[in-house]
Amino acid sequence: MAIKSQNTETHHFFPSGHWEGFYCYSDSPKQHKMAIELCFTNNTISGSGIDDVAPFTWKGNYNLDSFKVEMIKTYATHQISYKGDADENGIWGIWNDLTDLSKHFSPKMIENIMQSSLKLKMKGGFHIWPKKSSSNHNEAVEKQAIESEKLKEIYIEVF
Repeated sequence: MAIKSQNTETHHFFPSGHWEGFYCYSDSPKQHKMAIELCFTNNTISGSGIDDVAPFTWKGNYNLDSFKVEMIKTYATHQISYKGDADENGIWGIWNDLTDLSKHFSPKMIENIMQSSLKLKMKGGFHIWPKKSSSNHNEAVEKQAIESEKLKEIYIEVF
């Protein structure tokens, strides 16, 4: 799917295309991987992806002055709010489950849930970043850069 168009964002913190990353629950450092396709256009974010829960879609917005990002990750069964900050390493932040528990549980049961360790499964952290090209290509570019530096050194030493 080609998402590059003349309206896509040009700031290097927000490249449209393939992204990857992970989310963690508040009670565990285990990383749950995500594969994502994102499009950044006119301060809006759209896209889709898949993780260990299910396929999902993204909708949200970004701000070029503050580099703040807000997105909603929508599964077939529920939604997750993502809020974070963008920098040269991608987008970092926190997520919260937006499930309205009042549709499923009594107020007393909700109070018990929020006082239990289950509440830690309803929020956590995340980090996503633009996917790099194949590692072989990156290694070749790095090797070429190293060789170029060596050439410069030799050139300077000789001449």
